[in-house]
Amino acid sequence: MNSVITLTLQDSYFLFTMLTILLTRFFVYMFPKPSPTIKNFRTHHWMFGLVFTIFLFLIKTFYTNIYLLAIGMGIFFDEIGFILLKGKTHEDNYSPSSFIILFCFLVFLFLFRETIVHFYL
Repeated sequence: MNSVITLTLQDSYFLFTMLTILLTRFFVYMFPKPSPTIKNFRTHHWMFGLVFTIFLFLIKTFYTNIYLLAIGMGIFFDEIGFILLKGKTHEDNYSPSSFIILFCFLVFLFLFRETIVHFYL
């Protein structure tokens, strides 16, 4: 009996976003390093993820790549709890509240993955 699992593009998008979040969490936890500061403004990786995601939507008329979108959104969503809780420290990003918020956003992302992919493509 041959069983082959076939993923839709929407499922691949969701899995790539999850993988990005897991890898980002792993590296930030294992190698905690302050983000760059530009003229007394401290950047965070969520900012780069947001800018990258917006950029991908701006150029979608010319170029689309659902996996790059998943990476950009994953980097952004990784710190969604930190953002909403107005976190200040590394520990704030790994607090139970932050993980609960991240989980809620992942459920939202899973439920609306088809809509997101359709809107992007």
